[in-house]
Amino acid sequence: MKYLILFLFLITSFGASAQKEIKFNQVTGWAAMSQKAAAEQKLIFVDCYTSWCAPCKWMDKNVFIEPSVADFYNENFINAKIDMEKGEGIELRKKYNVQSFPTFLFVNDKGEVIHRTGSKMSVAEFLEEGKMAADPKRNFAFLNKRYESGQKDLPFLLNYYMALQKSDRMKADKIGRDITSVISDEELGSAFGWKVINALARTEKDRAGAYFMANPSKFNSLSTQQERDRLTDRLITSTMYGYMNAKDEASFMKALSHFKNSNQIERKKQGMMLEADFYLEQGKVNEYKNITDLGLKTYLKDAAENLSFLARRADYKGASSPVILNQAYLMAKRAVELEPDEYSIQSTFAKVCLSLKKKDEALQAAKKSRSLADAETSKIQKLAQDLLDKIELL
Repeated sequence: MKYLILFLFLITSFGASAQKEIKFNQVTGWAAMSQKAAAEQKLIFVDCYTSWCAPCKWMDKNVFIEPSVADFYNENFINAKIDMEKGEGIELRKKYNVQSFPTFLFVNDKGEVIHRTGSKMSVAEFLEEGKMAADPKRNFAFLNKRYESGQKDLPFLLNYYMALQKSDRMKADKIGRDITSVISDEELGSAFGWKVINALARTEKDRAGAYFMANPSKFNSLSTQQERDRLTDRLITSTMYGYMNAKDEASFMKALSHFKNSNQIERKKQGMMLEADFYLEQGKVNEYKNITDLGLKTYLKDAAENLSFLARRADYKGASSPVILNQAYLMAKRAVELEPDEYSIQSTFAKVCLSLKKKDEALQAAKKSRSLADAETSKIQKLAQDLLDKIELL
């Protein structure tokens, strides 16, 4: 009997956990939501989506069902999921000037936007946006009013930048430049400076990035080694893409040593990805073949997503080179072996096979990709069907 009770308890616990998600549209219609928001003194969180928006679906599957997100949003907001191409969504899209999807609005019961953000986000990012919206001294409406009234101290400007970065990129960039143009070296080396560097550093050469790269030990007590490593890798990678665009091979290869000489597997993977991309961009066919052959034998051999990404790039950028196309084929095929039930990986393999006119393999991958697309958006389904139709004409 005790085992039966334990089993039932586990089943019940699992069911309760599995049901954790943001509770949307518990009342019908915008007017009813506004009334509920007024009665409960809460903001309305609006997920502005469309049926064809892939990032919207990604948020549904990966973020809205996270227990920490569900708990916070269900406790603090009246949650509305509204298709911007149907019903009330059409007028709301016009009223709130929704131009991209997903857009996330936090609206009071009077219909005023208190906070605005959007795009695909991690759990941590999305949760932080909700906390900003719920904080009367950190939401966009409050910060914008203070900014317009002339407040310009650095902690305030950083909060304002964070509130703007996913809703008004141009204005956020201006605020970011304002911060880095006036912050002192002493301030950059403080706990506040670490926040500024994390938010605003883009390359090793900009003000915030250069200060961090020159003084990494100053942040030992303010951050973890993992955080510092992640920032370092991000800055060096960004700098390397600048060298790539400038065709500066000497500087690129010098920077690449940071990844190639590391004892960290993820850094070695990143180094291979960057080196392959460099050779592809510069049209160095033999070098590209050598590095991707090495990747297939070593650090990338079990990295399906990385291999599929390289294959897509090679199919797009190197279509005129039989050698590069063959490498794309080898990488895409390996990716499919590793993750056969991933739509984008099957689709990439089908496209590469189409470029090589390998009809049988292309058709098999395209059919699988079309089947997997049924779990995606209508736009993805159309793309998958178009690819299948094109291959059938071979």
